[in-house]
Amino acid sequence: MTLIDLGELTEPTDPPATRRRPRHGSRRLSAAIVALVGLLTLAGAAPPARRVHATVPAALGSDLFLTQEHVFTVTPLPRVTDGSQELLAYPRPERATGTPQRLAPLWRVPVPIGNRIYRVQSVADSGVLVSMARESAGTSETLHIDARTGEERWRTPGVVILDEPGRALVRTFGDVTTDKLWSIDLATARDLWSIPLPVASVDYRQRDGLVDTIVLSALDGEVVVIDPENGAIRHRLGVPDDNPAGYQQAAVIGDLVVVIRNSNTVTAYTVEGLVRRWQATVPTATYVTSCGPLLCTGLASGGMTALDPASGAVRWSKEGTVDLLLTGEQRALAAMAGSSGAVQGLVTFDLTSGEVLAEHGPWELVARYEYAPQMLGVRQVPDVGLVLARLDPTQERPRTVDVLAGAAGSCQSRYELVACRLHNGDFGVWQLPA
Repeated sequence: MTLIDLGELTEPTDPPATRRRPRHGSRRLSAAIVALVGLLTLAGAAPPARRVHATVPAALGSDLFLTQEHVFTVTPLPRVTDGSQELLAYPRPERATGTPQRLAPLWRVPVPIGNRIYRVQSVADSGVLVSMARESAGTSETLHIDARTGEERWRTPGVVILDEPGRALVRTFGDVTTDKLWSIDLATARDLWSIPLPVASVDYRQRDGLVDTIVLSALDGEVVVIDPENGAIRHRLGVPDDNPAGYQQAAVIGDLVVVIRNSNTVTAYTVEGLVRRWQATVPTATYVTSCGPLLCTGLASGGMTALDPASGAVRWSKEGTVDLLLTGEQRALAAMAGSSGAVQGLVTFDLTSGEVLAEHGPWELVARYEYAPQMLGVRQVPDVGLVLARLDPTQERPRTVDVLAGAAGSCQSRYELVACRLHNGDFGVWQLPA
């Protein structure tokens, strides 16, 4: 398919229910959509351009997962009403064709009744980790299977939350047994170390692609820094005397361990030694994360407060709903709504001042698995499909990169592929343009 420049589609549009004089940007948006439909109609008379794209059959209620070499679906068994499902593996499409290839499964394995698969990830030696939960029993489990055959290699309770060369970090989520965090050998699932701790939150720091620090926040308010090699406790922050039963949440950000206590006190400690650096009062704080040169604290009201990581001083605050999506050194992308709840859509704002620099209107975000310096968004074009754009806080506006014919929504992207549900119910898979 010929790539069509739809830069005008990034202009914000007025909500349909609002009656007011059309803006110039709205007229250009309409003209761009009409032009797109016309061009695609004319292109239909010529042989379709060759590209890497495919369709994957899917029943109602199916889920799709992308890995480096495969496309997986979890789909209900046909003509069965007991909730039975199966996991199917398809080859990654790599051949350019004029019309979409229809992928055929390499293998299929049954999924235990009552289980929900919510993560599939590839690992070394042609392996795949499949994480599932059984909600009725409050248990979770991870299987290591051979990606070439579907044969099970091992299984372990809990969910693998992080894998590294040769090992993985596993934990339980809301299981009926005592919460536990442990490390396993990826080849055999042999336990390397374990911590029987009622953990409220787990965070970690990566350097050069490897985890060098794990920070645990316990339900009783204790915070500990763990050595990922052997599970040894490097440093411990005890329960505060003025809040012996208070809940704490800890995150490791750069060289700081940032702790939220009682939803209104944010305290920063050094990773090495847990020496206190500063303390700030942020009412109704729910989480803290890195946002470029600052620390951004989410509020229970949906707003956000930015703190100086060196001193804890408040730099700016924003009201309304602020969903921080992607940050650069000076700018950030966020989905925002006003204090009244009216959705503004996607915006770019200045990290030093909190000032909104550009409004991009509504975009449906393409789900991603890992952090990337760019995000993808889609917009519907009636009777055509989805316009796909790259969202980058360093750019003035989203950049249109593709048109996904027949796509309806519920898109995800990983390993340079993008997959969406099609209007006919199947999944479409496309290679992202270079």
